[in-house]
Amino acid sequence: MSKHALKIFQSHDSTDRRERELDRIAGAAEPKTVAVPLGKVVPLLMDAVANDRAWLNDFAEDTVRIDADLFDVLLAYQQIHSRAA
Repeated sequence: MSKHALKIFQSHDSTDRRERELDRIAGAAEPKTVAVPLGKVVPLLMDAVANDRAWLNDFAEDTVRIDADLFDVLLAYQQIHSRAA
């Protein structure tokens, strides 16, 4: 009777993925980004703020890229809001 042997083959993809992650952690690689509709993000962020979720603080200093038109609207809203206060 022959003995069964388990052979493990490492995928090149998983090796590449691990190397990319190590580069990202070391600051040698571009950070991962994902394009998401604002309508999907805002309700989740609002809930996180309302429920004082600790994980939100972990991202407080992260940079977020937004559309220039939205930025203009937010600046105008900020000015209106500060005048009303």
